[in-house]
Amino acid sequence: MNNIFQITLSAILALTASGTFAADKVRVGYLAEPAHGLHFIAREKGFFAEEGIDADLFQFNTTAEGCAAVRAKKLDVGTFGTAAPLLFIARGVDFTVFGGMMIGGQAIIVKPENAGKFRNLANFKGARVGLGKLSTGDVIFRGALKKAGVDPYKDLEIIEFGGQGAVVEAVRKGAVDAGIVFSPHFSLAKKNYGLVVSNYIADFQPAYTCCRLIANTKDLKAKREIYKRYLVAEIRAYRFYRENQEETVKIFAGSFKLDPGIVRADTYTDHTFDSNPDPLKKGTVDFWNTMNEIGYLPENRVDISRHIDTSIYREALDEVLKRWPDDPVYREMDAFFKANN
Repeated sequence: MNNIFQITLSAILALTASGTFAADKVRVGYLAEPAHGLHFIAREKGFFAEEGIDADLFQFNTTAEGCAAVRAKKLDVGTFGTAAPLLFIARGVDFTVFGGMMIGGQAIIVKPENAGKFRNLANFKGARVGLGKLSTGDVIFRGALKKAGVDPYKDLEIIEFGGQGAVVEAVRKGAVDAGIVFSPHFSLAKKNYGLVVSNYIADFQPAYTCCRLIANTKDLKAKREIYKRYLVAEIRAYRFYRENQEETVKIFAGSFKLDPGIVRADTYTDHTFDSNPDPLKKGTVDFWNTMNEIGYLPENRVDISRHIDTSIYREALDEVLKRWPDDPVYREMDAFFKANN
C-alpha cells in the first residue's frame, strides 16, 4: 500500500485545482534503434503516465537533424548520439546533457573477405569508410586510428552518408571498403546481405558513451521538476528492460518494426549495447577530450562540464530509491552513478 501511494505521488502533484489530470507534455526525439527503446517501455508500461508525463515520440534519421530540432525548440528532449550534441555545444549552442540512453552499440561492417584485413587498424590506410553524418562511432574510430599511427584525415577517406541504410548499401556495392553503423543495422546487414562485423567500436574504447539525453539549458532550468519526473519514468523503464527480457524484445521489435530475433541478439544475447539512462559525466568528458585531440571540434573555450547536469538524474534516482530502497537494480544504478559521475 505504501508503495502504491509513493508511485502515484508525482501524478497526484500534477492535478490541477479543478481536479482534472494535467500530464505535462514532453516531446522526445529518437533514432530508430533498439537501444532507444526505453522511451517505448516507459510509454507502453505506463511509467510516463504514472509520473504525470505525456510523452510524444518523434523519429529522426540522423543525429544532426535531431539536434537541430532540439535547438529550434521543436523537441524538449533529444536522444542523438554524443558527437553531434557536443559539436553543437562547441559551436555555441546552449545544450545540456542531463541523462543518457545508450552505451556502445556501433560496429564496422565489411564484406566477409575483408574481415581479417580490417581487424588490424593499420590496414585502413588507403581505405574508404562510410558512416552517418556526425556519427559517435566516427570519433572513437578516428581516435583509435590516431593511436595506431594512422592519420584519420590523410591516410584514408571517410565519407558521410544521409542514413544507416545508405552506409550498408555502399559497403554491399563496394562503393566503400567498410562502414560504421549502429544496431540493428550491422545485424540486418549480416542477415540480408552477408556482410560481417570486423570490429565493434567498443573494441577500441569499452563502454564508450553513445546517445545522451539533451535539452536546451533554459528549458531544463525552467522545467526542472518535469524533467525529473521524465527521468524517473526512464529509470523505471531501465529496470523493466533488465528484468523482463521477452516482453522487452516484444516492445522493441514492435516499436521499431524489427525481427524479434535480431532485437534479442543485439539487446541480450550479444549485448552489443546497454540502454542506460545514466548521464555518464566522466565518459562524456572523456569523449569531448577525444574530439579535441583528433581535431574534430572547432577551436573553442567551452568548459564542457558546465553543459552536463547530473543533479536532476540524481534526484530522480533518489526518488526511485525512496520508493524501492531494496531493489537490486536500482541499488546497482546508484553504485553505477557514483562510479561514473
